[in-house]
Amino acid sequence: MSDANVTKAQKYLNAMFGANEYWEHLEENGKTGTAVMQGIIRAFQIQNGIIPATGTVGPLTVEKMKSLPNISKMDPNDEPQINVCLIQCALFCKGYSAGGITGIYYNSGVKAIKEMQSDAGLPETGVIDWKVWFGLLSLNWFKKVSGGDSKVVTIQRQLNKDWSDVIGVGPCDGIISRQTALSLIGALQAAEGVTKELIINLNSLNFGPATTAAFPKVLQENQNSSNLIPYNKLVQYGLYFNGYDPGRFDGTYDYLTAREVEAFQEFYCLTDIGLVSKGKVDVSTMKSLLTSKGDVNRKAKACDCATVLNKQQALAIKNAGYTHVGRYLTGYVGKEHVPKYMTHEEVANIENAGLSVFPIYQDGGYYLDYFKKPSQGSVDAKTAILAAERIGIPKGTTIYFAVDFDCYGYQIDTFIVPYFKKIKLCFNSSQNKKNYRVGIYAPRFVCTKVSALGLAYKSFVSDMSTGFSCNLGYRIPENWAFDQFHTIESFEAQPTFPIDKDAMSGRDKGFNKFDKVEEKNAEELKEENLQAKMEIARNQFVYDVMSPLGYLDNIMDAGIEYDKEIPLLHVVSPEGEVDVTTVISTSVNTDTDKVYSINVGIGNDGKLTQTCQNEIVAISADLINSNIDGVDKVEDMLKEVAFSVKSGNITFEVSNVMPLSVEFTLTVSSPDLLPEEDVECGISVALKFKISLNPNNKNRFNEELVYEAAKIVVATAVTVIVIYAILNSGLVLILEAFTIGVPSLIGMISAGA
Repeated sequence: MSDANVTKAQKYLNAMFGANEYWEHLEENGKTGTAVMQGIIRAFQIQNGIIPATGTVGPLTVEKMKSLPNISKMDPNDEPQINVCLIQCALFCKGYSAGGITGIYYNSGVKAIKEMQSDAGLPETGVIDWKVWFGLLSLNWFKKVSGGDSKVVTIQRQLNKDWSDVIGVGPCDGIISRQTALSLIGALQAAEGVTKELIINLNSLNFGPATTAAFPKVLQENQNSSNLIPYNKLVQYGLYFNGYDPGRFDGTYDYLTAREVEAFQEFYCLTDIGLVSKGKVDVSTMKSLLTSKGDVNRKAKACDCATVLNKQQALAIKNAGYTHVGRYLTGYVGKEHVPKYMTHEEVANIENAGLSVFPIYQDGGYYLDYFKKPSQGSVDAKTAILAAERIGIPKGTTIYFAVDFDCYGYQIDTFIVPYFKKIKLCFNSSQNKKNYRVGIYAPRFVCTKVSALGLAYKSFVSDMSTGFSCNLGYRIPENWAFDQFHTIESFEAQPTFPIDKDAMSGRDKGFNKFDKVEEKNAEELKEENLQAKMEIARNQFVYDVMSPLGYLDNIMDAGIEYDKEIPLLHVVSPEGEVDVTTVISTSVNTDTDKVYSINVGIGNDGKLTQTCQNEIVAISADLINSNIDGVDKVEDMLKEVAFSVKSGNITFEVSNVMPLSVEFTLTVSSPDLLPEEDVECGISVALKFKISLNPNNKNRFNEELVYEAAKIVVATAVTVIVIYAILNSGLVLILEAFTIGVPSLIGMISAGA
């Protein structure tokens, strides 16, 4: 939303500093955000001789803020100051009413500064000091934003009040951001006296040896002396950030705080490992409260490694107290491409050592582009199932698929969720004969979000990467099974090898006995791989059809079976009922003598062929004069489906017209999904919509008119059924559209006929 005062600030800054070589022109659009705030910082640097002017706050800029004289309320007749103009611009861009950009710090400005100081938890002096500069010349927001938490705001204000000399003036927006999460470690170091100077870059913080050594011996119930209050506050903050509400943030370590500490310790499996006492916070518990990896010296019952274990190595793991080991189903490591996947010989070594296993799939996943490949989820799912079957992974085992990079929140929805939807589609199909389950290996929030969508059964958390954006400030997922927190570079064995220590919650027991399987010869493996390739292509085709049509979640829940009518949706309203089913078949009907038939193809230019586009436009043209909402979306939807499947046919037909019911079928098919292979690999996906009218009402379908106007009927059906499904996430309005809108169009339904 555009703000006139922000526009004034942008215009002033461009006019005042536009001639300077370091100035970058601001778009005068009235929108606050990163660009305009960086502009104000750059203007401050230019005005105060900090060259080069970068638009980011570093040590020189902070030093200049501290060296400037404080600005108190001015007299209206005083000489205007450019620095005051910059403060006024910043106030406008932070949502405060500064009065104007006058250069005179007077009544409106003083009131705005006091409001900002109050929002930020600073003393309400109305004086512009270095902390005001630091707060206003930042990307921080000091009012609770949409989705913000009022208790987090309280914590943020208290952090600024108590520790801004060391951690600076942080946001008070109610969001547990990277900065807010890191500020707890900075505040702890300030309380310990480890750090006394202002920390310009909070990303440099870590809970290292000095912080560990300076921590009080133990914090516990009813120990609330003045020297312990600061530490107790940080315990309460850390509890809340991890999902445990102590009910107070005043540093009083009471019964509720102790109980929440105990609950936190138990959920994170910190008890019974020799380092913590229930309900008490020693340095080990504090590390888990403030960092994702916690105390790396704590014991672990599980580990994972990329080494193919020999007999001595497997026994060494068992003798070191580990009961579970995570091992890979496929893949290689290092520049030498050393195999990391389980072998039949290793299986015997693991079983003889008495270890249990949890399988991991990772042939990539170290970078974002891996997840951008359209069919990657389908490929990985089938590859993992096949590898698990070949090595004898027993029925019902969870396989953990890796997201092993610093993934940002917006990338989860765009790339990671679609990847796991494709995996689930395969795992919920008849191809998954041993009923393997989908697990996820990823940072905390990635695990949480993917699992909340029902796409992963259990989580293997990559907590060792404490700086990952989706670890910082997020609690461990509810379904965590394993928690990777430390690497031992040289584990004692013959030969030595690296392992990762993993906490274990017990949610995944793993397995200690592999199924007996026979090793396949080269010909058998070749044939099996070809069959897998066909199944991958068919799974991807189903995804490419169901996703743009809006039925992907339905088919994922129902599961894929061939040549069987699969229920997807049942909707009831006073007008009647709608049943949506699908039949997926490996045989393709080449008969295109339907009401509508679209020949799908992609040209050399990467776009739909002209023939394909013309056939799609023809359907839309039949609906130009209709009054059904969503007609304008038909063409776009059909083009999306066509482009998604790349080749084949899309057909529509109306059938089984009865007075109280009618059926419409949309079929998408392709006769050859693998043109590069000398094998037949076809598929058809038919979506059938059966509409049944309420017999107690007067509306009836007119069979004669339906068949006479078949084209308009089918086109209308496509619009109403498919478009309403997309736009309204359901079919609730379909019946109303058919019983109210359609009669006026084609006489398809007649009252009392």
